[in-house]
Amino acid sequence: METRLTFQTDDGPFSGIVDGTGVFHEALEHLLPERLRVGCRITIRTPGGDAVYPDMFVGETVAHFETSTFTVRSQPLQGRPGPWRNVGFDHIALAVADREDARRFFGEVMGMQLIREDAHQTVLTTGNTAIFLFDTTPGPLNPGIPSRIHHIGFVVDDLIPAWHAIRSRGLQSDYMVLERDERWSLYFFYQNGDARFMIQLSQIKEDYRGFTNPHQFSDRMYDYSRGHYGVRFEDREAPAD
Repeated sequence: METRLTFQTDDGPFSGIVDGTGVFHEALEHLLPERLRVGCRITIRTPGGDAVYPDMFVGETVAHFETSTFTVRSQPLQGRPGPWRNVGFDHIALAVADREDARRFFGEVMGMQLIREDAHQTVLTTGNTAIFLFDTTPGPLNPGIPSRIHHIGFVVDDLIPAWHAIRSRGLQSDYMVLERDERWSLYFFYQNGDARFMIQLSQIKEDYRGFTNPHQFSDRMYDYSRGHYGVRFEDREAPAD
């Protein structure tokens, strides 16, 4: 589905044909010159001032707002090089062969909260971390290859009932609970199509729990559990809590 878009900028309009099944991230790269993209902070708005996000789908957004013209503001990034730090794992995105089965696994087996479920993606969360599930069929920013990763690690509050719950599912594991200085961990495997994920569940030992300065973590992380995630225009039933 081809769609003609116009991005109105301070440098004038930039128009062209883009893939309507793609996302605005791709349309920006296709239509805007490099000087307005690289090293710039970019915002997108409808003529009425509604926010448009880079992962929103072009065709759906054009149909919903009934416009193919969008205002794009591009500002060069300000600031100098300096120290920085990674404050925590926010989310991991996986392309899976069977998204419904993966939703059941991470939701029912792993106890994650479903906060988005639509034709484009499924998002589940523990609150401060999330997993984004996409289909393996080629799509926006998705080469259509099943994700192959080493493992996904979760922290649980009590490893013993988690151990029993995982064992009751018959998932592949040696069911050993192994010790490190700071934690006890259980490892097992989840198979989805051609992709095979190793999952690590850990219970942190009491003397190692918490943060020296909790504000270094909590004040800078997004709380996924606050509600539904993302903008959707499809008339779909909201996911249950």
